[in-house]
Amino acid sequence: MMIKKLLFCLFISVGFSITALSAQEQNLGDGQKIIYTERQQQLMLSPENIRLVKEADESKGGYHLYVKKSPFVGSILLTETTKDPAGKIDNYAYRAPEYNPVNGDEIRILDGKKLDTDYARYSLVDSTPEETDFFGLAFHIYIPPKLVYGYPWSRHGEIEIGKGTFINIRTYEKPYADYTGDYMDNPYMFDLVTKKRPKPAPLPEPEPEPEPEVILTNDYNPVASEAFKEIDNGMIYSKGPATIVEDIMGVIDGFDKTKPLDLVLAVDATGSMKDDIDELKARLEPELRKVFGESPDARFGLLFYRDYGDNYKYMNLPVKLFAFTQNYESFSANLKSISMNGREGGDVPEAVYEALYASAEFFEWRPDSDRQILLIGDAEPHPYPRMSGKYSKEYVMGVAEKKGIKVHTILLPSN
Repeated sequence: MMIKKLLFCLFISVGFSITALSAQEQNLGDGQKIIYTERQQQLMLSPENIRLVKEADESKGGYHLYVKKSPFVGSILLTETTKDPAGKIDNYAYRAPEYNPVNGDEIRILDGKKLDTDYARYSLVDSTPEETDFFGLAFHIYIPPKLVYGYPWSRHGEIEIGKGTFINIRTYEKPYADYTGDYMDNPYMFDLVTKKRPKPAPLPEPEPEPEPEVILTNDYNPVASEAFKEIDNGMIYSKGPATIVEDIMGVIDGFDKTKPLDLVLAVDATGSMKDDIDELKARLEPELRKVFGESPDARFGLLFYRDYGDNYKYMNLPVKLFAFTQNYESFSANLKSISMNGREGGDVPEAVYEALYASAEFFEWRPDSDRQILLIGDAEPHPYPRMSGKYSKEYVMGVAEKKGIKVHTILLPSN
């Protein structure tokens, strides 16, 4: 059985932000669109209607998920988040490894029949809302520390719940997770809230920091998260303008300091990135200067990418690049030359692999340098290569590897 150890990642946050879906449709790029019915729109969940409470019994662990009851939702089920935005690839329901009194007796129906096999028992499903102090009527699911999914004769495994774990809250029009009515997927990620406190006066023995509150957030695109982690297992979840410069400098701090540095920043320049790029324009160059001073050993290149059909084009790829420079004024001018109004692009996926290929292939890397690419964006790559058909993840990462280039990723919240 495959065991997934999902990424643990700490965020400083003050609450939820909502990833808005179009009232009518979601554009997947490549000419594909998902059209949502009015009923499906009524099944969408917003963060203010979700609460996560830690299990009080530490020996038991896990979390209690509460979802405010609406007149349009008859049941909820926890499932994997799919890699396929169109929902054509199966994603399995999560199950508890053993009985629990919260959901252990809940009924789940498929094709008009009650599921009661070993591989359907203990599904994380609820059709019987209960009264709560905070929501009134709410669905309640106990999420144990370990979840299982799938079947022995097909894809199967288990995951351990932690920071960075994605789950999908599937809402159904009918009770018992019955697919004969409408349903809607609502992907969320386990996140942490750390509340800032004034620094206390020095003490002989400093007080331990309080344990961060755990929440669910839908700030991040789960498909992009999976793709960025496949590129770089050490991917950073950024909080956007509030932390993006510090996130970049944190990655740089881990580079080999015994070699000259060649660094390309490959940045998504579609409209959803406007606030992030504005922050880079304002704050990145002074931070680089602070760390590297006037050293001739550090060179910085910039590459901005959008998608096919947008107004960037270099060597038949939707990118715009600025060559390596050691001059901070030139670097800053190049960065500030990118003009954005917030309406550029807008489709997902984006030309992510093309951006990595262009970063590796079109810059003049020094033979003795520490060669680094830092990919920064909020959307996933195309699932299949576009245009020439050659820019797959395997091909692009192979090009980088042959050139001795290391690739890092920072994922930003989806707007």
